[in-house]
Amino acid sequence: MDLSEKIIDKKEELLDEFEDLSLDEIAKKIKLIENRDDNLIFKIAYLAARISVLNKRIQVLINENSINDNSILEDNDNSGNIVEKIIKSSKKPKDLPVEWVRVQIKETTEVNGVRFPSGIQIDVTDEDAKQMIESDKAILLEDTEKKENE
Repeated sequence: MDLSEKIIDKKEELLDEFEDLSLDEIAKKIKLIENRDDNLIFKIAYLAARISVLNKRIQVLINENSINDNSILEDNDNSGNIVEKIIKSSKKPKDLPVEWVRVQIKETTEVNGVRFPSGIQIDVTDEDAKQMIESDKAILLEDTEKKENE
């Protein structure tokens, strides 16, 4: 919607009254002058000025809260980095290598979102193997292979 020149001029005049103030202060001052004049042009200009200030404040908030994901943070505080948060909250220390165990699936089961049919042999982590063996869905093959080799 295009505003008439009178309204735009009046809006700019209102905003010029508070040009030395911060956006928060301007928003407060503009609210106070709402009833200063009963003229329709003033009321529309007043609303346009409020919208203008609100748009600027929203833009400032967006700029403050958005970070370029490709930039490297200068300080050592990685609290804003989601990858670091995940690594820090991980139960396993990242220095320990993952131990793999071979199991044979006894009945069709799902491991980490992948469905495996019965009879197949797969390598899984110690934790997954433990869960599958405890739930009687798989048998451990490495122990069986070691006994056969001895």
